[in-house]
Amino acid sequence: MNKKVTYIISILMILLVIFTNIYISIYKSISPNIIKSSISNNLLKGFIYDNNGKKTDIFNTILKLTELDEKTVIEILENERADEIITDIVNSIYDYNLTGDSRYKYTKEKIITTLENNIDIILDNIDTYISKSDREYAIRYTKENTQYILDTIYSTDIGDYTK
Repeated sequence: MNKKVTYIISILMILLVIFTNIYISIYKSISPNIIKSSISNNLLKGFIYDNNGKKTDIFNTILKLTELDEKTVIEILENERADEIITDIVNSIYDYNLTGDSRYKYTKEKIITTLENNIDIILDNIDTYISKSDREYAIRYTKENTQYILDTIYSTDIGDYTK
């Protein structure tokens, strides 16, 4: 009886050691920084370049709508907050294209509010300064051309989707 108990405990200890080693290996190899870096790099590549190395329609649309130079757009895309916003917009386009349901589309108010609430944060994060008049112009332009901006966003080819 004593031999059976020792055998069972030995088996359980071996399994525990194996499980612990596997868990620790996975935990150390999948750190939050590695995941964040991987997601950021993959999203950034997907927003800027397609599989053939050409600039995507998403990137070209951002250039068209903002009239910013490519370097500044890349810096913005590398910003975590801007990346979240663009990812949300792209998801909105996917959902709208898949379902045809306009509830997934950004509204004029949401576009304006998103710009007003994030322009200073993003520009500060990428160490880019714009004058107060340029900031006001960007907001005024957005307010006056919101429908054009929305039409351009939702006509952008964002890649594969099927109805």
